[in-house]
Amino acid sequence: MSGDVKKDVFKKILKNYDHTNQKMVEELELASAHGGLTGHYREAMWIKFFRSIIPMKYSLAQGVILIDSDRNVSKEVDIAVYDEQYIPYVYQYNTLKFIPIEAVAVVIECKSKNYNIDQLNEWIGAINKLTPKASGITRMATGYVSGLTNICQVKTRPIKIFVSLKNVGDDEKFDLSAEKLNEFDFIIQQHEDKFDLRTNNEEQSLKWWGQRLNEGIDNKQGKGLKICKPDETKMIKNKAQDFEELRLDEDGLLLNTLAELKVEGCPLLTLNLQLNQLLTLINNPMLFPHYAYARAFQEAKRL
Repeated sequence: MSGDVKKDVFKKILKNYDHTNQKMVEELELASAHGGLTGHYREAMWIKFFRSIIPMKYSLAQGVILIDSDRNVSKEVDIAVYDEQYIPYVYQYNTLKFIPIEAVAVVIECKSKNYNIDQLNEWIGAINKLTPKASGITRMATGYVSGLTNICQVKTRPIKIFVSLKNVGDDEKFDLSAEKLNEFDFIIQQHEDKFDLRTNNEEQSLKWWGQRLNEGIDNKQGKGLKICKPDETKMIKNKAQDFEELRLDEDGLLLNTLAELKVEGCPLLTLNLQLNQLLTLINNPMLFPHYAYARAFQEAKRL
């Protein structure tokens, strides 16, 4: 395949993302003209989009409730991205699902043109109150482990995404709206005839994101992400010349940020790259605390 053809492939991919973006806005505006269709259609459309960019190891569900083993309950989550391979439903009845917080990688709140900032913050607050437990037990290559002994499998918090059809107008208004929604990691809102993306904290290092998503893991060395042992630093720095896209400091710590994954003028492709990078930083698999949930149900039965 010639160089020109290869470049053309990437141009076509970019063009397709741009076309998809415009089409999604048009579809939602058409659905908005028929009031009863809007909520269901909006969520179905976003599920279809996120399904197209998120690895198949994750499942997506619409209209779910999140719970923890302390019997805390979230408000309804429009779309949840969760790991169904290792973690079971605690309760499911037809399409009604209660999903343990340990399973959830991403939560997505979908709105049309009208939304209440205070209600969105309450929605986030209810999710933040959910506490993953690290008492799960499983077998790995090194033997049987639990959160008691495996500090890399402690607890995670879900990535939070807000999507809205609200036309925010110029960039200044978009930034103002985003500042009021700073608890969300990604904000996707209509800007003229397309969706635009705001990534909160995109200038932060992957180390910062790793600590934010994997609570309890503390990499105290510098601002960069530790990717090797101290005695491997020289070897890593020598190999770094073959990976021009990676930035290392003098200690061999990775300095890359989400901002470096931004493709100007292509917000949905940027979201694809940034979101999937964060998903690779989340504990995998999260140890499921079966005993904690059994205790929660036993206590509830006694009440």
